[in-house]
Amino acid sequence: MSNSVADSKGKGIEGRDCVPYFDTDKGQIIFEFLYLVVLLIGCMGLLLLIQFDVWHVSYNNKMFLFALVGGFLGGWVYDAKWFYRVTARGKSDQYKYLWQCHKFYWRVLTPFLSSIVAFVTYLLVASGMFPVVMKNPAAASTAFSMCFIFGYFSDLVLSRLAAWAEDILPKAKKNDVEQKENNE
Repeated sequence: MSNSVADSKGKGIEGRDCVPYFDTDKGQIIFEFLYLVVLLIGCMGLLLLIQFDVWHVSYNNKMFLFALVGGFLGGWVYDAKWFYRVTARGKSDQYKYLWQCHKFYWRVLTPFLSSIVAFVTYLLVASGMFPVVMKNPAAASTAFSMCFIFGYFSDLVLSRLAAWAEDILPKAKKNDVEQKENNE
């Protein structure tokens, strides 16, 4: 263990202190596995209800629901892939721990956050704010598939959105800020 890692101890909540719900890594791993399975089954059930018009949803709303579910499943696949890599392969990561219990909240929230990022990005693309051409923008399958990709790569999407926002939003110059402070 390097000195920087040893020096950082005691500066925050670590390990089991961060996630007090589980006594062991094994219990947390079993919970997270079951959590992922329940999310997938629930998501598939929701897709079936939407597709077979059980709720009698209008087509536009159906398209938006497919977009949300597509982003959710993209985030779910990313989360499940991470879970598999850490548990099934049994290889330790760069920190020499098989399981990082303190990343519990990140793993639990990933599908939900990915869904939001994917859906909003889809709305930005569909509204024409980005120079992306969709071949069939009114199709639910387009909404689902684009949001799946946006959800899977939500970290990358957020970094690109930040760069886009920096280009669009005016930058405050130091002189403007000082002048504004002097006027107040």
